[in-house]
Amino acid sequence: MMMARRMMMRPFFCWMLLLLLPFSVWACTDVLVTPGAAEDGSAMIAYNADSGNLMGILYHYPPTDGKGGEERRVYEWDTGIFLGTILEANRTYNVVGNVNEYGLCIGESTFGGVAALSKQQGAVLDYGSLIYITLQRTKTAREAIHTMVALMDEYGYASEGESFSIADATGEVWIMEVIGRGTSYGAMGAVWVARRVPDGHVTAHANQARIQTFPRDDPENCLYAEDVVDVAIHYGFFDKDDDPTTFSFSDVYCPVSFNAARFAEARVWSAFSQMADDAGDFEKKHLEYATGRDLTHRMPLWIKPYKKLSLMDLMGVMNSHFEGTELDSSLDVGAGLYSAPYRPRPLEWSHQDETYHNERTIGVQQTGWNFVAQIRPHMPPELAAITWFAVDDSSTAPRVPIYASSRRISKAYSGVVGGGGAQDGVMQPILEFDLTKAFWVQNMVSNFVYPRWLDIYPVLRHKIDTVHEAFIEVVAKVDKRALAIYHDKGVQESIDHVTNHGVDAGDKMHAIWLQFYGELFVRFRDFFEIVPNENNPGCGCEVKEGGIAEPWKKRIVDETGSHYKTVRNVDHSHKEKTKKEGREGRLRESVYSDILGLVKDYAYL
Repeated sequence: MMMARRMMMRPFFCWMLLLLLPFSVWACTDVLVTPGAAEDGSAMIAYNADSGNLMGILYHYPPTDGKGGEERRVYEWDTGIFLGTILEANRTYNVVGNVNEYGLCIGESTFGGVAALSKQQGAVLDYGSLIYITLQRTKTAREAIHTMVALMDEYGYASEGESFSIADATGEVWIMEVIGRGTSYGAMGAVWVARRVPDGHVTAHANQARIQTFPRDDPENCLYAEDVVDVAIHYGFFDKDDDPTTFSFSDVYCPVSFNAARFAEARVWSAFSQMADDAGDFEKKHLEYATGRDLTHRMPLWIKPYKKLSLMDLMGVMNSHFEGTELDSSLDVGAGLYSAPYRPRPLEWSHQDETYHNERTIGVQQTGWNFVAQIRPHMPPELAAITWFAVDDSSTAPRVPIYASSRRISKAYSGVVGGGGAQDGVMQPILEFDLTKAFWVQNMVSNFVYPRWLDIYPVLRHKIDTVHEAFIEVVAKVDKRALAIYHDKGVQESIDHVTNHGVDAGDKMHAIWLQFYGELFVRFRDFFEIVPNENNPGCGCEVKEGGIAEPWKKRIVDETGSHYKTVRNVDHSHKEKTKKEGREGRLRESVYSDILGLVKDYAYL
């Protein structure tokens, strides 16, 4: 009985601590695919960096040599605040975005967790700096895990709880979850668990810790901090007399709440539902959990997809807005005349002392940048990794393929100030509009599409898919040529070849998208759809009036009654008029008759 009572108290205690944390922005979504689950045998990580204050640029850190022992300044990725200094490594690797030249990729999502562990006095490394510093220092997923742990233990961990996605050119894919040791435990750094995703499976995370119980005797597939349970015992989250094998990282350090299920786990549910089967069984089985109505039946950490996933399949998962499910926001009044699945922020809002919420979808307007990393184990390490990179919303922006060994970046995708971001103490000018930058042009397209989603999104979707299919063909040709150069002339010349391709691809993509914005504007201005028509000599066009969709016609009539009803052939003879009113009426009729006589042949009447 006492054991049962303790087990009931701990989740309640953790939940009370969780309430003390600042409200999470519920940002970022990751989907991880192992080579055995991929159509072409690639390891893949898809990642959306969702934040309204994040300017979409492709970070680039060139390789360095001989800087060992120098001080490196570290800044918090989210705020740009200076955190401290660490010692630089003697050699660092080339990093493009979130992938390095040896095919190592790291993504993330923040889960927050219990408040007592969210601060650590004197800590220098936040989660963003940890990612980019690790990418510059390691080649494989296992090396990355050990390096991240060593850095946190030495310099402290300055963030809340975090989930990391890690994959490499050997084909290993890992999910690692981390939370700080707090202020009173007596040691810097973090406790953590890392689990290797079984080959042939996929996993995902989106701002909620997902690792529950884990094996202690399988170092090939599971690594963890030796004190992962001790820290929980120290803070009273877990009873020292309980069986440690029952310890659940997620349930102890980040208990699931309604918000966590609805805003975070629902995105995992969306991704898994698209990949688990084509009959909707997974979607139905876990609907109650995803909606927050039943928090006791959690989803598995990973699933085996019903078919092997192509690159385009994974991109499709990252486009989604709960279409066709109970959480589809395009079907209610908030969607507007054009059935848009988007809502203004914040996620939660109040009305008459009650709190309500919007749905948090995978594809979302506040994304700063996103990528799908494709890591091909069959290629040489320097040619193995491609980051399919886009700025803005993952469902409305085209992705351009950039090899991770590239030594230069298209100016359309690079930073205005240096190659880094806030994690390097560099503030990109997000308040300065600049047509030479992809971030602004891709935002222009997205924001033009949102208000007329039903009309324009199918056109946009076709354009993006066409661009991606064309780039896939281009990459196959670049691969072939780069491999030949690699074997005939060496590594550096093959890197030069793919670098030139990436710069050219970025420049062309930017030009194509600026032109596409103009095409959309010309075609869909003023609530029309204006298309070519050679039989109209006046403008060479046809102006289509799409009108209002039938469901909205019904809704308008139901809500307004006869307010908009057209009344024809009204007989006003029953009204008595004064002589003055009669004269004014005849005058109006005369004026109207004259005007109508002038313009009666104009089509717009």
